[in-house]
Amino acid sequence: MWDAVSAEPQAVVFVSDRTGAALRRRERCLRLAGVPHAVAAERRPSGTYYKLCVRETDAVAAHLALQMGGCGRSLRLREQQPTPGESLRDMARTLWDEAVLLWTSFVDLIRRATPLLLGGPRADDPAS
Repeated sequence: MWDAVSAEPQAVVFVSDRTGAALRRRERCLRLAGVPHAVAAERRPSGTYYKLCVRETDAVAAHLALQMGGCGRSLRLREQQPTPGESLRDMARTLWDEAVLLWTSFVDLIRRATPLLLGGPRADDPAS
């Protein structure tokens, strides 16, 4: 897609030891994102490696395009069952937080009501 100029710095965004669906999928992601790219084959004693290269200025855009296209590294999330001790600790922490909220709302209520209860007689009150 892009005629690589040797003077222009390049960034490698993907390396594979075979051409196949993975390389084509990543090329398609870059093509849809409008990022110019090239596939470079590098022969080594251990085999041929295919590198997906972009301009250095487009490296971040290329990585984002690959991630948005589902080609990023996936992290396996482990769903762990909490132990009974952790569950009790979590419940106690929640109960404590609720008690603190109740106490602060009670203190706010007292602060608002105290001036009304302790205030002297009003000037407009006929009983004074």
